[in-house]
Amino acid sequence: MLGIVIATHGKLSDGLKDAAEVIVGTTNNIATVNLNPGDDVQNLGQKIEVAVKEVDKNAGVIVLTDLVSASPYNQSVLITNGLAPELQANVYIIGGVNLPMLLETINHQILSTPVEEIAAAVIDQGKNSLDVWHFSETDEDDDEDDF
Repeated sequence: MLGIVIATHGKLSDGLKDAAEVIVGTTNNIATVNLNPGDDVQNLGQKIEVAVKEVDKNAGVIVLTDLVSASPYNQSVLITNGLAPELQANVYIIGGVNLPMLLETINHQILSTPVEEIAAAVIDQGKNSLDVWHFSETDEDDDEDDF
């Protein structure tokens, strides 16, 4: 089973997992790691490494982080560089996580998609889940019952 680690600033990772479970029900093989105010960044790396090893079931691990080049992302890269080669080859780190990206990852976990195919699909889902709406774009003749 694919392993999923969500590593973020604050408790965003817990919130993302909680929101996903509201939508899909109980999730499996997902660990969250939080960087809270005052936490040692080196300790964050150790927590991420423990989480990666905890969810590794020999089907690969996707690490979802909130910001590219920020501490959770950087520490994920650093610990992955130190993993055993067979595990290292099956860890993918994705920055900029949002809820649709996590749901996409969970979907691939359920479908047993090969790990090397998942990262691109998750990135595409993140891009495709963005939109903007403004009232000025509505037509006055729009029927409000369309919803």
